Amino acid sequence: MSTFRSPVRRACAVLLVAIAVAGCGASTTGGTPQASAQAPTPQPATATPALTSAPTAAATASPTDAPTVAATDAAPSIAASLDPTDNGGFAFKPGDVLDYYVSQGFDCKDPQPSTQAADYTIVRCFKTDDAGTTAMVALVVSADGVTGNAFAGYLNPAGSDLPDKQAAAAHLGGFLAAMLGTDLGSQAATWLGTNFGAEGIQKTFGPINALIYGENDENGVGYFTEVVNDAFMKAPAP
Repeated sequence: MSTFRSPVRRACAVLLVAIAVAGCGASTTGGTPQASAQAPTPQPATATPALTSAPTAAATASPTDAPTVAATDAAPSIAASLDPTDNGGFAFKPGDVLDYYVSQGFDCKDPQPSTQAADYTIVRCFKTDDAGTTAMVALVVSADGVTGNAFAGYLNPAGSDLPDKQAAAAHLGGFLAAMLGTDLGSQAATWLGTNFGAEGIQKTFGPINALIYGENDENGVGYFTEVVNDAFMKAPAP
């Protein structure tokens, strides 16, 4: 069984001195689904395609290649909106976010202990279409039910071409809106579209650090975005 993961601890050790985010975990509260869906099994890799040519950290996507991304286009309808200071700087409680994705047809695995941060667990949710493209989201939550890290991906099976850029951008832009809310989510979605396909691009939105990167390995080939707060970055290893 494969596990999509966040490579932030690996990818951002150079970019963000304090970041330690590699798909760690979090226990969730408030309606956390307990579905036991399995992560999709990757296909045997053939000639693995390269991701977009790796730009520098300052690079942006070509205007002709950049997808259209707006938080209002894919903003999740999450009913409960609480003070972000109660949610680790994120817009909604983790259970509310997970409930939204379950309502959109995602299957969520049971929470698992983090291998990267003490007293955190992770819930991963997957939705695979008929063509084999997988949209995924994951929330990493502390023992007291506060999100510290979350990431989303849009991937084709290993050895395939990159997934549709516009579809990927819609999923990732909607995820940013789900995590950051309307105002910061709109800013983050614009940033995502401008830099889509770039590797290791990072930006701070309020108290939250955001990152864009790609994956091309046995788990699949595609695009990711990730958000993390300071508490998670400072969490000790298990």
